[in-house]
Formats: sequence, C-alpha cells, structure tokens
Amino acid sequence: MYRTAFVVFALVCSVLAIPQAKVDENIWEKLEQTNNVNVLVTFKKANTKAAYDRFHSLRLTSREATLNAHYSILKDHADVVQADVTAMLRKIAPGKKHYLDVLWISNELIVRDADKEVIDMLRNHPDVDSLIAEKIIPLETVTHGNFSVLDENNIMNQWGVVNVRAPTVWENGNRGENVVIGIIDTGARVTHVALSDTYRGNPGSNHNYNWFAPAGQLPIPTDTHGHGTHVTGSAAATHGLGVAPGARWIACRGCAGAGCADLDLLSCGNWMACPTTTDNQSPNCSLAPRIVNNSWGGGQNNPWYNGIITAWRNVGIVPVFSVGNSGAIFCASVTSPGDQPGVVGVSSISENNQISDFTSIGPGPNVSQKPDVAAPGQDIISASHLYDDELHGLSGSSMAAPHVAGVAALILSNRPYLSVDEVVNALKTGAAPHTPLGRVCFERSDNQRPNFHVGYGRVDAVNSAR
Repeated sequence: MYRTAFVVFALVCSVLAIPQAKVDENIWEKLEQTNNVNVLVTFKKANTKAAYDRFHSLRLTSREATLNAHYSILKDHADVVQADVTAMLRKIAPGKKHYLDVLWISNELIVRDADKEVIDMLRNHPDVDSLIAEKIIPLETVTHGNFSVLDENNIMNQWGVVNVRAPTVWENGNRGENVVIGIIDTGARVTHVALSDTYRGNPGSNHNYNWFAPAGQLPIPTDTHGHGTHVTGSAAATHGLGVAPGARWIACRGCAGAGCADLDLLSCGNWMACPTTTDNQSPNCSLAPRIVNNSWGGGQNNPWYNGIITAWRNVGIVPVFSVGNSGAIFCASVTSPGDQPGVVGVSSISENNQISDFTSIGPGPNVSQKPDVAAPGQDIISASHLYDDELHGLSGSSMAAPHVAGVAALILSNRPYLSVDEVVNALKTGAAPHTPLGRVCFERSDNQRPNFHVGYGRVDAVNSAR
C-alpha cells in the first residue's frame, strides 16, 4: 500500500513539475471582455528545420512535384507534433468545423473561439510552448478619389498601366497568359465586369481552390470594404484597368474590413502555398499561384511573416508587398513585411514619375535596400466593390504593389521557367528612372541607383518581360 501511494505521489509531482505554456497577457484581457478568443498555439517540438532539411535534400524536377513534396513533408511533420493537442480539442468540440486551423508551414495551430476552459487545457498541455492572442493590423490608409461608371464603348488604358508600358508587351502577344496571381486582401467583387473573366473560378463559378475565407467566413468571393477589389483590378483586370489582363487571379480574405487579423493572414499564407476547397479540405498544391500580392502591413523590422515568405519562395511564388504610407519625408518608414528580405517591397510614384508624398521610404532594417522598386500608386482608377460597372480612384502604396505583381506575371508568361530570384532580378534590372526631387536618405540621393525612395526605379514591363 505504501508503495502504491508513493507511485501515485511521484506521478502527481511529475505532472505538477511540467512547466505551463507561456500565455500572452492579452488573452486574459480579452477573456474578461468576451467569452471567446482566437489564439495561436506554438509547440515545443515544432522543429520545422528538420522538415525543411528533408525537403531541401530532394532532387525535384517539376514545380508540381516541388509543391506536393513541400506540403507533404511539412504537413506530415505538423500532424505528428500536434496530434495530442488536436485530438484533445476535437474531443471537447467535435461539432465545430472551423475550430482548428493547422498552420503546416510554421507548425503552429490556430484555435478559434477558445474559452477559458480551452485556454487552461492548452497551457497545461506538455506539448504546448506558448499561446499568443490574435492581433489586428490596420489596413494602410489610402486616399479616396471619385467614383465613375465604366464605359464599355470607350475603353481606355489607365495611366498606371501605360506608365509601366504593359500595352507594348500586350502588342507582342503577352498579356500574362498561363500565370496565376494570388491576392491576400479584403476580398474581391467577382461579378465586376472587369474581374469576372480573369477570375480562375470562371466560367462556372467554381470557388474551390480559387477563393478562401479563413474560419469559413464566406463561401463565395466577397468584398465589403473595396480595397481588395481595387487591388485585384490593377493586377489582372480587363478593360484597361489591369497590367496583366491575360493572367488569372485567386484570392484569400486576410482582411475582414479595415483591419487584418494576423491569424487570418497566416492562414491565407498557408492556403496560397497549397490551395484547398472553400471549407479548407482536399488540398491541391498544383493550383498554387506564381505571384502573391500583399497590399497590407504594419510595424517595422518584424519578421513574423517570414516563415510564409520563405515557404513561398521555396515553391516558386514571388512575394510582392507594399511598403506603407507613412510619408516620403520620413526616412526608414517602410513597414513589415514589406521591409523584410526576400520580398519585393514597392513604393508609390505619381503620374509625373515623382515619388508620392504619402509613400513610405527606406532604408529597411539595418540600412538594408528597401524599397526594391516603385510603381504607379497615386490616383489609380480600378474596379469598385459596390457595383459591377463602377470604377473608383484610390491612392496608396497598396495601389502600387499590384502593378508590380502584374509586371511579374508578364515576365513569367514569357519565361515560365524563371526562379523567384530571377523574376526579382528582372524587375530590378528592367526598372526605369523616376523623376528625382533631390531628396536624400542616409546619405543616398534619390538620383542614385538604387536609392531609398524608389529602389532600383519604376517598374518597366518592356525591359523586364523580354
């Protein structure tokens, strides 16, 4: 009897000795205000490096094989590490279809609508390292212009499309065909006359693998804000609005309104690397885009999205990011993730090829080269989310980034075999001069190449898509 009591006592002590997971204080604060909270769960044995070492040891000869191997290795690794935790959570909430979201790229787990009981279970689980509260990243402030109606009898190429010299490339038979651009934003009005034909889910309105809203928010492409519809149009709309009207677009709703939940952005980042059905089932990695446009960001020198960026680059996806709208008079104002290595960071220029007053500028962290290039972002006319034939003017580096995504599509349509680094190099080496204003940042004038205002210059489709 004494021996049995000692064994029980030892087991209790060993359980008590397991350190609790670190819990973000914001979780407790939110639970005081509401009964549920969305959290990110990290794991003690995540060790994504081991999975990536396996992936990089393979000799893969096609993009499809690369995409599939990348997903299989990382997803299998995440499933093993997270098995006990996901089993525990599914037992207490078997009917919650969107309760869990496995982030296979980073080996993390999103738990939505967690109450205090769930938080306590997670923090006491021996596999869990930390619990982090969901954060909202405000959408970049943009300047609104006028609304107008698209005139089908008088189609004109918008000034930004002309500025990057896309129509000249079109004349040579390259409109971005066979290239898919992914958009992470507020969504898109798929019925807009300039977007309907270039949506990959059409004809037929097949939204599986072409549209995703984390946590099952919306089963069909929707935009209640307008930012995403406008951005999508500048990249791949018809009717003279988009740089690559022959490309196809897909979208993930990472921003549910005027702000973007970081957990939704992470979910979208995973989805772009291996798209699923609208209910997050049956992944088909071969349908991943070649380019992802990200007209969002916030904070500085924050590497939180770098795992997604690295994963995209590993499977041949070009990451394009706006750099923010903090004003061109403030050096080192570029925002994350646009200030991070591995992305194409884009600032804005006006119709007279001058740096826009509102755009953020470099350098990036540790005086790194940011932005990489500049593109039209001021007084940009594109699709509106309100009506199928309505246009809307907006200004911001958010509007500049999709012009670069469109030029990247023209490059890949002509040379589909290029790597991410080769596409980025083509954007930089093909960039044309802007109109300098004699401004200096960190002893580098804006008439030097590269500089901290427009990077290597304004993107030029003719030079880059040869």
